[in-house]
Amino acid sequence: MTAPTYACGSGPGTTAAGQKKLPRAPEFNLPLETIVRIALTCIYIALEFKAPFVRKIQQEELWLYRNPRTDSYVPLTMLWPIVLGVPGLVFTLHYLRSRDRQELRCAVLAFTLGLGLNGVVTNTIKIAVGRPRPDFFWRCFPDGVLNEQLHCTGTDVRALMDGRKSFPSGHSSFAFVGLGFLSWYLIGKLHLMNERGRGRSVRVIAAGLPLFAATMIAISRTCDYHHHWQDVTVGSLIGICLSYLCYRQYYPAFSDRKCHLPYQKQEGAPVMSSMLHSPNRVKRSPQRTRTPPASPLATNYDVPDGALEREDSDDTETRRLLSSPTEQKEAKLIDGQHYYSSATVQRIVTNPSPSPHSIRSPWRTGPAPAGVPVSSKSFSSSVM
Repeated sequence: MTAPTYACGSGPGTTAAGQKKLPRAPEFNLPLETIVRIALTCIYIALEFKAPFVRKIQQEELWLYRNPRTDSYVPLTMLWPIVLGVPGLVFTLHYLRSRDRQELRCAVLAFTLGLGLNGVVTNTIKIAVGRPRPDFFWRCFPDGVLNEQLHCTGTDVRALMDGRKSFPSGHSSFAFVGLGFLSWYLIGKLHLMNERGRGRSVRVIAAGLPLFAATMIAISRTCDYHHHWQDVTVGSLIGICLSYLCYRQYYPAFSDRKCHLPYQKQEGAPVMSSMLHSPNRVKRSPQRTRTPPASPLATNYDVPDGALEREDSDDTETRRLLSSPTEQKEAKLIDGQHYYSSATVQRIVTNPSPSPHSIRSPWRTGPAPAGVPVSSKSFSSSVM
């Protein structure tokens, strides 16, 4: 049984007659996307219990690791509610206001993808580098007595293993991937970077608050001597980059006028079916008058009912006939466009294979330039 697929912003909604929906971005498989995020979470948890690389500590660098051992200013019991709860609350409030389930799905998918990737990337680097924390000396030598071989005398294996996972900072990376994503989300919803929302100080403050909170969490990791400043800097860069990368997988650039909508929802906007026909169609003049300027051929320039609903096959066949060398001689170039007499059109529609000399045009001035395709829709609307 095939798993159901979904598109962000998709739905069974109907459109008016004569309208179709633009091609959507590739639909995603929701069960598969869920499995990917669960797998990333499992890998992250497994890496938490993996022993890091044991880096040799030189005598001259011991001063870097002899800082006092203190409790975290932002413990995990506070970090996770901030990183997960605050963005989740904002997503929920927006959903209660808009009742747009598809848009909520896009936001959650982008957010959870960033969290999963950040956890795997951060823990993998921690294990590979194995840099000691600023308070590692007191984890390794709880009594403060240093031996010549620098062999740890501490018995708390968990503290020793965690003491070698300083680079990069996990608190900083998770703070920026979660709260950083929330800032991108608010910037898009509030149109902070385009003409619709510029000059609104309240919007600037609202979108900047999550980034400010993430910055303070990162700084606190140096104040409690749990990380070096290099650890915090790299961790913050990892988090902010992954948050923006995952955000852009589902949302357009901030300069877009519809930056508050996911990609797929924008691509599903209804358009006239005539826009989906041949790419070689001739563009219609923007001035829709009863008679086109400088054209003695058209008698009624209004589009009749059903004229825009012709099939592609009819459009292609008529274009082929009108672009033949015989019919090009019947064309008159007016304002850069080819116009045909009503008699020529009627003959082509009723008799696709006429004699080359069956029609004589009173205004024939020689063959028109070849290679300019003519759409039956533009043409029929000018002679009806």
